[in-house]
Amino acid sequence: MFHTRHCLHRRAYQHKVTKIIEEMISEALVKADSYIQIEGTGGKMYKMSEAIDDMEAYTKLTDNIFEQILYSSRPELSDARSILKNVVCRRLYKCVGQTTPETALNVSKEQLAKEVAESKPDDIDIDLKPEDFVVKVFGIDYGKKEENPIDSVYFYCKNNPSKAFQPQKEQVSKLLPNTFSEKHIIVYCKQTDKLEAAKKYFEQWCQKNNSEAQDVDIVVPELSSIIPLPPASSAEDRRAGAGERVKKGFFGAPKGQQH
Repeated sequence: MFHTRHCLHRRAYQHKVTKIIEEMISEALVKADSYIQIEGTGGKMYKMSEAIDDMEAYTKLTDNIFEQILYSSRPELSDARSILKNVVCRRLYKCVGQTTPETALNVSKEQLAKEVAESKPDDIDIDLKPEDFVVKVFGIDYGKKEENPIDSVYFYCKNNPSKAFQPQKEQVSKLLPNTFSEKHIIVYCKQTDKLEAAKKYFEQWCQKNNSEAQDVDIVVPELSSIIPLPPASSAEDRRAGAGERVKKGFFGAPKGQQH
């Protein structure tokens, strides 16, 4: 269960695309905050960031705010509207790299963006500013920070249901990790036409901080790209469909059907 939670965070909740969409929506809401008023108790008007102080206003702050900004024609919402249009059209800020530092970096995201912008390689002529970078820092663990959550769980045996016990490590699994928590840093660039230069900036920053820049584009190839499907050489093959042809790709044709 704890491993499944960890996998979901790694593959979905903390995925690089998930994180940057969250960031872009947040950026749009901040830009629109001063221009959207929500009526609360007694007719008092609140900004989005103030609605939490009034329950009536807060209950009106729903996901509809996304469409309200996106389809608005008000000029003061143009910046926020542009960001949300980019989200809808998948024109996202591009990821330039990520790293897992060995030691905790006790600095803000803004400071990290500044440090990356100051890490200009000598062979790069393109200048990038701190505001051109977005830095996301997050941790992934098994639900109890650096500790093994199983160490805090008591179990019962059906042969003695009134006595709780804690299993030994070797009773749980020999595949348990030694580390149950890790920090991740992902860096994005808003200037998508300067992506290669931004990657060099990030790699230079990693070298300064004794951290390894990880390639975010490495993916596990699909099964279909590993095993080419044999051609449908007969009407029988075509009727059998791709599933049977995949079997042939793995195991070969059954005896009596080999050509």
